[in-house]
Amino acid sequence: MSNSNRITENRNLIHDLAVAQASFLLANLAPAVSASIDRSLPIEAQRDRYYADLPELAGKVIGVMNDLAADESAMENILAMGLKITKERAMAG
Repeated sequence: MSNSNRITENRNLIHDLAVAQASFLLANLAPAVSASIDRSLPIEAQRDRYYADLPELAGKVIGVMNDLAADESAMENILAMGLKITKERAMAG
């Protein structure tokens, strides 16, 4: 297989996957951010806090993910965990 056909070289696909994963991350963080908002604040302040905290938390998580991606040992551990989950799901299905 030539490099031009490798999935790891498809920049458009990689970009699309990154956007999709960031969207999933935001959706997964939203309930935790919502739960952390002080309900004694006026509703407008609650809304402002939510819209400030959600992208800030997502950015910090993505930053840590970037650090992990740069760490070969961490990536090996993450890969091992991902493969274990994939195997367990395949066996359950």
